Amino acid sequence: MKITPKEFANKYLHPYRIRGEEIIPERCPYCKGGEHGRDKHSSAMNIDDGVFNCKRGTCDTRKTFYQMLVDFKEVEPYDAHYNRQESFRSRRKKREYKPPKVKVEKTMDKKAGDYLKKRGISEATWKKRKVFSKDGAIAFPYYKDGELVLVKYREPKKKGKWWREKGGKAVFWGLENCDPEYPLVITEGEFDALALDEAGVKNAVSVPSGAEDLNCIDEDWVLLEKFSKIIIWPDNDEPGKKMLKKLITRLGEYRCYVVNSPFKDANEHLYKHDAKDVQLVVEIAEEVPIQGLIRLAEVESFDPHSAEKVRAGIPQLDQQIGGFFLGNISVWTGENGSGKSTLLGQLLLNAIQQGKAITAYSGELPAGLFRYWTELQMAGEENLIEKVDDFTGKTGYYVPQEIKDKMKAWYYDRFFLHDSFGGSKQEDILKIFEYAARRFNCKLFLVDNIMTTELGGSERDYYRLQSEFIGACKDFSHKFDCHVHIVAHPRKTIREITKQDVAGSGDITNRADNVFLVKRLKPEEKEERRREGKPDADTLVLGMKNRLYGVQDFQIPLQFNIKSKRFWYPGKGENFKYDWEV
Repeated sequence: MKITPKEFANKYLHPYRIRGEEIIPERCPYCKGGEHGRDKHSSAMNIDDGVFNCKRGTCDTRKTFYQMLVDFKEVEPYDAHYNRQESFRSRRKKREYKPPKVKVEKTMDKKAGDYLKKRGISEATWKKRKVFSKDGAIAFPYYKDGELVLVKYREPKKKGKWWREKGGKAVFWGLENCDPEYPLVITEGEFDALALDEAGVKNAVSVPSGAEDLNCIDEDWVLLEKFSKIIIWPDNDEPGKKMLKKLITRLGEYRCYVVNSPFKDANEHLYKHDAKDVQLVVEIAEEVPIQGLIRLAEVESFDPHSAEKVRAGIPQLDQQIGGFFLGNISVWTGENGSGKSTLLGQLLLNAIQQGKAITAYSGELPAGLFRYWTELQMAGEENLIEKVDDFTGKTGYYVPQEIKDKMKAWYYDRFFLHDSFGGSKQEDILKIFEYAARRFNCKLFLVDNIMTTELGGSERDYYRLQSEFIGACKDFSHKFDCHVHIVAHPRKTIREITKQDVAGSGDITNRADNVFLVKRLKPEEKEERRREGKPDADTLVLGMKNRLYGVQDFQIPLQFNIKSKRFWYPGKGENFKYDWEV
């Protein structure tokens, strides 16, 4: 037994309200109004065909009614008893259409005519459109196939009221008189279409009911399909932006162009400028960019020498890869206890030293312990004090309070930690990262580690979902012009770790711009280095991939201080100072 959109709403979308042809639930059933549920009435379902859309940017869920039924388990995917080809659109009740019983006059009373002239519309222009007046109101007749199908009225005064004859058919105003050999120009109101007529712009039409109701597209689809170029001049406000988005979606990006005007609408542009300027902004209307298709010649060429980057702060590593370029991601791997997290913590501090703000997600360390380790690195051994634990007898290292206060003032507005208690789902992490990028202009991000994030899905999808998360991080780095470091443990192996061992999926390293392996040296490996005359080292950073320069299989030896958790290149000294000491 099939369920209708209204029945579905009664079952799953309460509380809701109905506006026109849309069911508006208080909360989107997918995003619940955002992380804290603050956003209400952000989504809508068409009452006839069940098409659903959430307008929250971080949700942006778009579903057909069939997809909604599957999501809420009202039907099984590919259910043989559910005819997927049967559209609720084909079964929707047609609106009852009543032709307006209004006689179109050729007269215009003085008050109405003076108001039109005040708005820059001449008598010849309004007569050509058969605009007339009735009972003191300006009347706009709408035609389809030569038949009068709608009449709208407007009080001839500033902020005058609009109304229309009941039962009319919503079509574009003036479309049937347009020539497909020329571009179609769509405006948001009749006065705007008249203004374009006045300026000598061909094929100007208006939507019948402002930005909210675009059923005119359905009514005039056959005519609209004849135009290869459509120019849209929306009102310069939020409803105009919504109308623009809807028109582009329905009519197709490939043929849509947008007028950019500093004024509220086309009529105001004519009133405050002149006809030539109106013609000009229509002529130079910008094509709608189609996501995923750009002109190569318009791409800003990449220059690695001048491109913004975050230096590692370890000169030998920077010499190999040029630094961590914004718009890239780096994957770090290595066995447990190899020092990956500790080294990355130092790289975050090095970024702050360069004036960058950073955000970290640590799925393994509680926030307090994360701060303790970070401040040890920030302080350096010479600023630490030793304490012996009365119970265990072990020596621990601590940062004195006065030093903590100095450091806190230095990193307070530049170091942010994603509280995993707020949710460690991958989409939640990226939402928090997006806020940090927008609000604090963070340029370096850390996910430590990918195994501690909640993937969702089944165990069978585990590696695929990890790969998709890497792809989402890559998109994030491009969108917000930042660099993302991701820790991914390797799968267990008895041989040397390779890129294919990272998190069990080669897709992860294929998507990354850099791949590094952190290796903690065993005593016998350290001794072997000494015999070979190589610098003493506790750890090796092995470069397994670098997309920009193509370097790989390089090694950076590092020494390590267990007290301060600091790494440094052999012979270069560990007692470097961060700016909090200045």
